[in-house]
Amino acid sequence: MAKIFNCKDFGGTCNWKGRAETVEDLLKKITKHGAIKHNMKEMTNDMKVKIISVIREQ
Repeated sequence: MAKIFNCKDFGGTCNWKGRAETVEDLLKKITKHGAIKHNMKEMTNDMKVKIISVIREQ
């Protein structure tokens, strides 16, 4: 089952959506998106836990 992340679900107004077969692959895409669009320098453990909590299966 695919894993889905909607940036808006993380609390912002960004409409970006990521999809991957595994959480690990999706986290890579989220990290890249965060760096490019949100100037995110790194993903802290707290942030990672919060992101994983809003990932859904499709």
